[in-house]
Amino acid sequence: MTHFNIYKASAGSGKTYTLVKEYIKKSISSRDYLPHKSLLAITFTNKAASEMKTRIIDTLFEFSGGVKSIQNPSSKTLFQDLKHELEYSDQELISRSKILLSRIIHYYSLFSVSTIDKFIHKIIRGFTYELDLPSNFEVEMENDRIIQDSIINLFDDLGTDYALTTNLISYSSHKSYEDKHWDIEEDLFKISKQLFKEDIVSVIDNLPNTKIIKKIQIQSFKKIRNYEKKIKAYYSKLQSLVKNIPNEIFIYKDLPNYLDKLKQHPYLDLTISNRLHKSIQNRNWYKKNEKEYFKNLVDQISNQLQFNLQQLIQFIDKEQPLYLFHRQCYNSFFLVGVLGKINQKISYLKREKNIIHISEFNQIILKFLEQSAAPFIYEKIGLKYSHYFIDEFQDTSKIQWNNLVPLVEEALSVGGSCLIVGDGKQSIYRWRGGEVLQFLKLCNNELHNLSHFSNNIKSLKINYRSGNKIVTFNNNFFSFLASHLKPPYNKLYQNLNQKYHHKQKGYVELSMLDKALKDVVDETLKEVYSKIKSSQDDNYSFSDIILLTRSNKEINTIAHYLTEKGIPIISSESLLLKNSKTVEFLINNLAVILDESDYLSKAKLLEYLISQQILKIETCNIHQFISTSSKVSNLQFEKLLNNHNINFRLKDLLCLNVFELVEQLVRIYNIDNKVNLYIIFFLDFVFEFAVKETNTVSQFLQYWNQKKNLASIIIPSGMNAVEIMTIHKSKGLQFPIVIFPFANWKEDLGKEKRWFDVSSFFSHKGLKNKLFNLLPLKKEIKNWPILFQQAYFNHQEDVILDNINLLYVAMTRPKERLYIISNSDPKKGNIYKYFENFIIQSKLLKSTHNIFYTGEKTKKVCKNQLIENIDTSEFISNSWRSRIRIKRKKYFNKILKQKYSINWGDLIHEIMADINSKDDINFVLKKMLIKKKYGTSNFNRMKLEIERIVSDVRISHLFNKKLSTFSEKSILSTDGTVYRPDRVIDHKNHFATLIDYKTGDELNSHIYQMEKYESILYQIGFKKIDKYLIYLTTGKIKKL
Repeated sequence: MTHFNIYKASAGSGKTYTLVKEYIKKSISSRDYLPHKSLLAITFTNKAASEMKTRIIDTLFEFSGGVKSIQNPSSKTLFQDLKHELEYSDQELISRSKILLSRIIHYYSLFSVSTIDKFIHKIIRGFTYELDLPSNFEVEMENDRIIQDSIINLFDDLGTDYALTTNLISYSSHKSYEDKHWDIEEDLFKISKQLFKEDIVSVIDNLPNTKIIKKIQIQSFKKIRNYEKKIKAYYSKLQSLVKNIPNEIFIYKDLPNYLDKLKQHPYLDLTISNRLHKSIQNRNWYKKNEKEYFKNLVDQISNQLQFNLQQLIQFIDKEQPLYLFHRQCYNSFFLVGVLGKINQKISYLKREKNIIHISEFNQIILKFLEQSAAPFIYEKIGLKYSHYFIDEFQDTSKIQWNNLVPLVEEALSVGGSCLIVGDGKQSIYRWRGGEVLQFLKLCNNELHNLSHFSNNIKSLKINYRSGNKIVTFNNNFFSFLASHLKPPYNKLYQNLNQKYHHKQKGYVELSMLDKALKDVVDETLKEVYSKIKSSQDDNYSFSDIILLTRSNKEINTIAHYLTEKGIPIISSESLLLKNSKTVEFLINNLAVILDESDYLSKAKLLEYLISQQILKIETCNIHQFISTSSKVSNLQFEKLLNNHNINFRLKDLLCLNVFELVEQLVRIYNIDNKVNLYIIFFLDFVFEFAVKETNTVSQFLQYWNQKKNLASIIIPSGMNAVEIMTIHKSKGLQFPIVIFPFANWKEDLGKEKRWFDVSSFFSHKGLKNKLFNLLPLKKEIKNWPILFQQAYFNHQEDVILDNINLLYVAMTRPKERLYIISNSDPKKGNIYKYFENFIIQSKLLKSTHNIFYTGEKTKKVCKNQLIENIDTSEFISNSWRSRIRIKRKKYFNKILKQKYSINWGDLIHEIMADINSKDDINFVLKKMLIKKKYGTSNFNRMKLEIERIVSDVRISHLFNKKLSTFSEKSILSTDGTVYRPDRVIDHKNHFATLIDYKTGDELNSHIYQMEKYESILYQIGFKKIDKYLIYLTTGKIKKL
């Protein structure tokens, strides 16, 4: 019996069924008391892990109730399959199912079905000491915030780090020279994303420093300039030859037009057209009926013209590839040179915040395995698990698989087992590290690390999901597309011959919209609406229909159109919190509170209030009212709202933390008078931020800008609405009706980049073995040196497979109907050619007015049980401040004070100690990092409060640089007691002014303390003393 089984599972072939069957089979036949303890199932997504767990529990629950209680047809089949394979009687299988279910429930923590990331996380948690990691680290899922904070920290080094400063200034200047925006922050952000990809492991240690980069760039720069200099020389020669000849003389103006190309820097495309090529070869420069005068002029220079142009062509053919390469290298090296420093900043930030990014999990394990002779971190895991079930193997990266190999190898060596399920046709996560070749090699026993174990390859050939016409159509279509793929990828689709299980025929319809249509997008949307309405006419519910798209952009277009048509929709992309006008309104409120000069946010705020009739104005010119009112100060703005019965109190709002502030805004504007899901989820979003992050408005707005494209409402499944999602998110799902609009896109968007070792093109003593640079895999690199040409051709093969796989995933989701809406507009893309060419050679499809179809539409017999909509009319949000009072204490707990609040008076007290005059305020606030620590709103409030104190007519003369001022200086009295007045000003002539700052309420002890200070100053020799008490909390100034 082979213990290493590999299943090739095409779409709809019962992959989850097989995994559940084999899991139950392995555990139910075990003699162990806790049979599930030694089993580990690994999936690719949380949803898949949850589905598998649910299926196992539900199946065992059904089995436990006896044969008659099994209602699910799939469970009935599974019961019979297990009974046959294990040779059990009905009663024995039922009895064992009861026991296994009981053991799993009572020892649920040992029920190991998880994603690969969770599994690796578990290993890391158990070996933090050996891996030199903090024991209480947190897992970070997002990378945008880490990158942005690290770039800010990098900018702090400008001016002190000479090499970094020079490099970034040079890059900014270079961008301006290239007529691009000089700002470099976005470029740094984009390249920093590379640090979170798996392939960075082999690169990061070979990144050169900025000094070496500078010398390498000089080499590229010289070659670029030499090339451009020679092109200009050729241009000058040719231009001098034809300068007396009008452009119109030359056939089609080909030569003058080409000379214009030579005049324009940079020289990215100097390709000579075929027509001009022939003219040069044949010296055919002008038309036959041209005037003799001009003919003679041209004939005189014809030989020279031909000679110089031929020399130019030879030079371009030879040198242009290297020129283009060095241009790109020169540009890329600016950012690559900084990447190492950004990586250092990110590492420091992660240590400081005690976090590990999820992308590091596999790298940490792999690095340790490479350094350790015996991978002892797997000892506990290896002894615990004997049987492995690995799902979606085609999406597993090389690093992930290399980390799993020791476990699988150990299990197979000691009589354990491994079951792997995958389908190369559904590999659509290459951009996330998925490696389809790995699965192909595994099937061919070519993975060297497991090649010594014999494996058993099984193919699941029956499609249990789709109607027979859908299965047949997909078999034919994708077998046809196999010709577009080169070995070994073509083997994935060759001889694709899935058998169908359903007797129901199913229906496929392919609409090819004419490129001549004025608006292809509008016509596509009309087709979508038509398909939905016709499906409704056939008794299908909205929830039976899903729309699949290539990108999120198309989702928003469709969602907007269908909403206007009154079609209910569900989509995580269309339900983003940022799309709510009320959420946008609350964000604008926060922006205005933070910065009163944010006139745009103030205008949007007013526009919302007027549109919702919260603010009722009598003027006819609303735009004029908004324009004028948005430019007033926040105090005037507050009065405006108060005059319209809106209880907006800026002073009170500034005292609240972010969550309470947003909640108070909801109450102020009566947004809480009815339930608004967007607001509920937005408040959850704010609360999550308030718990985890710095609790300031400025920090929250930054956080919102980073997360707003992800934060959305979560809607329960089962709602009667049309679902819209991307093809990537639909993987593993199935629906009665699939509508696939916009089935035409550009195969290669040209955004992918790859690390190349370019050391062979440069020479420098400081270079290590390799010199890596990040270069784009664009069409232009076909003309670069051979190394890059091969990389581009390989990339094109990957791209073709990606696109065919995307089509496969989209077109294998339906159970009953598949509607494909494509168009023949080459501007939109070139995927339509797959459909167009298939239609030409296929005889399976019937056609009517560019609509091709096969199968029959049948009416739905029964409707789904839908979730009943429950109307929750009340939204509860009450302020606790009027109901809870904190007992006053003389002294505050210092730890709590530092952790949860700013002690306003103490902070201003500390600032005032460094201020001698009004001119010092900005400097002191900046030195103490007030804005960074406490946010812009608190900074502005503090500055205003301090300016008010030092500008008060009673004491303003005491804040003067010319005066001799002593702040918080210790004075030793005759009895040995040390006193430290806050501020003493020596006016000379034995005259002094004594100032002391206080927080809280006025107390008699304050006067007694001032009298003590006064007596000490008299002892020193002062004869006249003015005394002032300044209460920082209330702003009161009291002269004693």
